[in-house]
Amino acid sequence: MTEHQAVAVLGTGNMGRGLARVLAAAGHTVLLGSRDPERAQQLATELGAHRVQGMSNVEAASRASIVFLAYHSNDTLLHELAPVTEGKVVVDIATYHDEPPADFNPLTQTPSSSPQERTAQQLPRAHVLGAFQVTWAQLFDTPLLDGRKTPVFVLGDHTGAKASLLALIRTLPFEPVDEGGLQQARIVAALYFLVTGLGRRYAFRDHGHDWRTSVRALNILLPAALGLGP
Repeated sequence: MTEHQAVAVLGTGNMGRGLARVLAAAGHTVLLGSRDPERAQQLATELGAHRVQGMSNVEAASRASIVFLAYHSNDTLLHELAPVTEGKVVVDIATYHDEPPADFNPLTQTPSSSPQERTAQQLPRAHVLGAFQVTWAQLFDTPLLDGRKTPVFVLGDHTGAKASLLALIRTLPFEPVDEGGLQQARIVAALYFLVTGLGRRYAFRDHGHDWRTSVRALNILLPAALGLGP
């Protein structure tokens, strides 16, 4: 893998926008994809036309060596991406957007599947990985937390694809951490449910806490307590 490469970011929301910005700042060519190519082109101009190019999702994926899925689950789009992602590294950054069942206990249970595993089922010829699932969008603006890089957990079953993604993230202001196979995404999801649930129950915001409290817990404190993380 070369140090600088063409990377697709599919999605123009807060996560896609932030990821595109840090990739471009690191010297990579960003192919920003959207269902609306004109929207992607407009955002690319805002982010920096020399490094970011806007286009359709399928065109971006077809031209990139690594493809980031930065949008809510969309089976139709995955079907369209299947022919152009064969043999490529595809990184699903999604967390769960649906609430878990009322009796779900994230301290003792994990979900039965994960967005990353479902993506892998629909893109069987791609090398699907998970990363950035618990990276708050604000971190792309201020990636150093308490003076150090925030960990990014990288999950996947293909050794070569994972090595490529780890190398790419090392060019960014984040600390990549290999956390094992794709099934580990279920544990990351359980941590997400635990911390966000505690935040709601104990009204973090009402007590002067902001998004940094959740980031510290998800990426630094809890993973270390469970033997995960750097």
